[in-house]
Amino acid sequence: MHPASEILALRPRLHRRLRFFLPFILLAIPLSLTSCRYLKAATPAPTLMATAIPRHDPLPTIEVLDSRALYGQDNRAIGGTSLGLASFPPGAILPPVSDGLTERGVSIILDADTTLRGEYYPPAEPRQPGVLLLGDRMAGWAALPAMLAQSGFAVLVAQIEPLTPARQVEAMLQSFIAAPGVDAGSIGVIGADEAADIATLGCVVNSLCDALALLSPRSRDTLVNVMPSYGDRPMWLAAGQDDREALDTATALAAAAPGEAQVHQASAGRGMALLQRQPDLADELISWLHRHLKNP
Repeated sequence: MHPASEILALRPRLHRRLRFFLPFILLAIPLSLTSCRYLKAATPAPTLMATAIPRHDPLPTIEVLDSRALYGQDNRAIGGTSLGLASFPPGAILPPVSDGLTERGVSIILDADTTLRGEYYPPAEPRQPGVLLLGDRMAGWAALPAMLAQSGFAVLVAQIEPLTPARQVEAMLQSFIAAPGVDAGSIGVIGADEAADIATLGCVVNSLCDALALLSPRSRDTLVNVMPSYGDRPMWLAAGQDDREALDTATALAAAAPGEAQVHQASAGRGMALLQRQPDLADELISWLHRHLKNP
């Protein structure tokens, strides 16, 4: 059959099918338009925002009190040392500070946790040599500190314990030379009994110590081993003939010392008691300090 004839044959069937579906199509169009009126775009979820809740209760009132209100009319002893320490930068060493208890009594502040009791004899003139005395009792030195002061020395007496670390000797020396009028280039150290060992161990590693005097040193082997580090600085030693340990130690130190070393034997006594048993020892010690610190 010719193609045109086939098309003409299909047209009646297409018309019948169209007439069948046309009512449904016409009904669907208004329904779809009506439904579009009620469709809405999706509503985004609300964003949560933090909102400060205002305070309505009043803030507390803080009363600021001065030192007089806190401690009373006389607050000198409370504020003296603390204010001085607070005014220094970290790591700085304070000079000896009056303790307010006696005329010469001082506090030797080594750090924030360590304070020693002491006595201070200031120099009569500027730039005077200084002598640091180390022992377990300040009264045991008897007249020696006053004699040294009368001879022109600045004197600092420090009361230390037998187990005081030797490294604290440096802090004591730094505190001493921070005092007005003390010549930092001319400092001697005197130690008695166990404090003689501490003085030695502290001086061997500290160049501030220009001369060392020991009364009844104890630890022979330990002190002899550190003598090379002490160098050629002068040394003065004293021991009682009845104290074999101290006499052997003093003799061994004098033999091991690279520089000048003198040994003085007292008839009896130990440590600071040697000066009371044999008073001329104090005169000999002061003369020796004069020679090495005042007239080097």
